[in-house]
Amino acid sequence: MKKIAIVLAIAASMGASSVYAGFGSLSKMASSLSESVTGVSSSNMDINGFFTQAKATNAMFTQSRTALASLLASKQDSDELKAKQKSLKTTSDPKEQEAIQKQIVALSNTVLEASQKDKEATVAKLSALNAEQKKHLLDSATNFVIASLTARELAVGAKQVSMSLMANPKSLINTGMSLVDAKGVVGDITGIAKNSTMALVEYPKLFKKAGIEFKMPTSSSDKPKVLSDI
Repeated sequence: MKKIAIVLAIAASMGASSVYAGFGSLSKMASSLSESVTGVSSSNMDINGFFTQAKATNAMFTQSRTALASLLASKQDSDELKAKQKSLKTTSDPKEQEAIQKQIVALSNTVLEASQKDKEATVAKLSALNAEQKKHLLDSATNFVIASLTARELAVGAKQVSMSLMANPKSLINTGMSLVDAKGVVGDITGIAKNSTMALVEYPKLFKKAGIEFKMPTSSSDKPKVLSDI
């Protein structure tokens, strides 16, 4: 539990706006948080610890998916993702940040869904990546897998956390979250866990077909990568 206390202090000092600071800084935030708390069973975790890890996991998952999407997207969509990323860095308004983040997530989802439908085109695009892009791809995929593995672990205790919140909503006081926000975070984590096949199975298969060697993480406690803009 000492690790969780340290992470909570880090999270408090960083502030909510750090979540929307762009791919690179978001990766650092997600890496520092999840690296400190991964491997901790959610069934033995206090409410603060659960939500600290859940938010970091969700941030890493979203950021790594978007990084993958930027590499697999058409030039137009890739440019749009990069433009929205820059917008996140230049605005300090929380509502505007949230709106832009939702747009990024929606576009990333569209790109990744399309990449799964036309796998031959995706393999061709992967094969054509240069060395720098392949490194970015593998770093992104690494974080994508770690976030998915962590979400699976957290999902085991998600129901217990939800029941605890319903019985005692005041347990959220130290998290700074409302009950609605907390339910949203729990929903995000269970959703990631249920849809982890893309990270754990589908993309590794495509990498292999494209001749890209990917050493897939096997544990949520594996060290995440720090992603830079590309």
